[in-house]
Amino acid sequence: MKRLIMLACAGVILGLFFLKGSSLLSADGERVQERQRNKLVIGHAEVFGALERPRVIFDHGLHETELRSEGCGACHPADSNKNLVFQYPALVTPGDETALKDAYHELCISCHTKRIKEGKKYGPITCGECHDKRRAQLDVIVPHVVFDFLYHDKHVVKLGKRCDPCHHSYDRDDKELVYEAGTEQSCFYCHDLDAKRGPFLNPEIEVTKKKRLSMQRVSHALCVNCHLSYSQQKLKAGPIACADCHTGTYRTVGELLNIPRPDRDQPSKPLILVEGGMMKGVPFDHESHQKNTLTCRECHHETLGACKKCHPLTGAADGKWVTTAGAYHSIFSKAACAGCHTAEKTRKECAGCHHHLLDMDVQSKGPKTAACAVCHSRGIKRGQSAEKISLSGMSDDSVPEKVTIKILEKEYQPATFPHRKIVQKLIEISNKDRMATGFHQNINTICRGCHHQSIPEAEARKNKPPYCRNCHALSFDVQNLNRPRLLAAYHRQCLGCHERMQLKQTGCTDCHEEKAEVPAGILSIIDEVQGQPGS
Repeated sequence: MKRLIMLACAGVILGLFFLKGSSLLSADGERVQERQRNKLVIGHAEVFGALERPRVIFDHGLHETELRSEGCGACHPADSNKNLVFQYPALVTPGDETALKDAYHELCISCHTKRIKEGKKYGPITCGECHDKRRAQLDVIVPHVVFDFLYHDKHVVKLGKRCDPCHHSYDRDDKELVYEAGTEQSCFYCHDLDAKRGPFLNPEIEVTKKKRLSMQRVSHALCVNCHLSYSQQKLKAGPIACADCHTGTYRTVGELLNIPRPDRDQPSKPLILVEGGMMKGVPFDHESHQKNTLTCRECHHETLGACKKCHPLTGAADGKWVTTAGAYHSIFSKAACAGCHTAEKTRKECAGCHHHLLDMDVQSKGPKTAACAVCHSRGIKRGQSAEKISLSGMSDDSVPEKVTIKILEKEYQPATFPHRKIVQKLIEISNKDRMATGFHQNINTICRGCHHQSIPEAEARKNKPPYCRNCHALSFDVQNLNRPRLLAAYHRQCLGCHERMQLKQTGCTDCHEEKAEVPAGILSIIDEVQGQPGS
């Protein structure tokens, strides 16, 4: 236990940042781009404010190589449990400018001077050699480390499914770190000191902030010491060098799809049902959602508990008065179901149809009520998968092969619209996506991507929605500013889809060929506003 406490309290290199890419100034003042690995920037502007001299570029990788025989202990002292303290300089009072500056000069210069006497390779000993003016305008990029599901699974296997070497909770009574099986959560919940947190972890966060136990500090203290321990035992170990963790490359959802998720005995397909609620329960495929996210925190933004724990039916102060309905239905929150779905619909595969379909009810600023039954549905049994959509049984009359649009024909030839081909492509896209499959329950949903204001139940003939011209007049209706004229409706609908799906057909002649001879009537049209011949 003491070992875990000391590891959690151990600091990491203060004021140092991993340098992935840097920008140096050449003699003529122009920027020179360099690619760096295992280098750190020492500046401590948070302590010194405006610096009199340029920041120091510290070559951590070079020191690792030259001091390999002495190990990390050459610079980083060990605590009483023989764990290295990655706080440099160590034991300096936070915010003490003089002590911090003197510590750097004493530790670094004394080491370099000693190596000179020993006839070994040594580092700079004068001011200008460390505080290089060429680094005065240095730009620093710091790639974060993402401990994804693959890394987690490797640790689970390596440690024989033991969680206690990494996970712990804070005993509020005894004020110490303890391990309790089944309570494992993300380190970020307590150690992401910049995040706004709710009240449930307030005691823990007060401690971490007081002791400055940021993710950076505790991860270096725990992870690097563990890796060093395995390495010293000649066992296969994780990375130690900065750049081997801070790579700046991250795995996608697709690459992590088949990687096991952390096991907290979570149900695979629970029925979300709130006691006292007036709506039917929602069958929720938790297993599928796990596999389509990069971290559990995408939904569980405060703890790994259920949403209703913090957000009861009528809200609570602890949950910032966000109700259960708000927690699930807010389209403005990434952690809410509706908010996540809204963001997903901006992908190019979805945006072709959804770019012009309002995601919310304007009055309530929530999901449209027509969508309620999709989740709160009698027809969906618990764990039942939604059926795929197909054109099976649809006649050519209902879904014609091609549609010729000629009502607006003037200087261009009629546009030939490959109707069935496009419908089939949209069905293919929908059937490949689990979320779309759940919400696009029949062919009518696909049709409403274009025939967006039609309700199948009100149509005179089955599978025969109204034409665009039935709603959009040839001339603009000044009494209905929200309804564009037919020409604008076609172009907004068709080109809007092409642009958002990143298709090539965005020019006039991509859809209709220009006529060899333009009708004389078009050339003589007078612009009523300008009084000039129309172009």
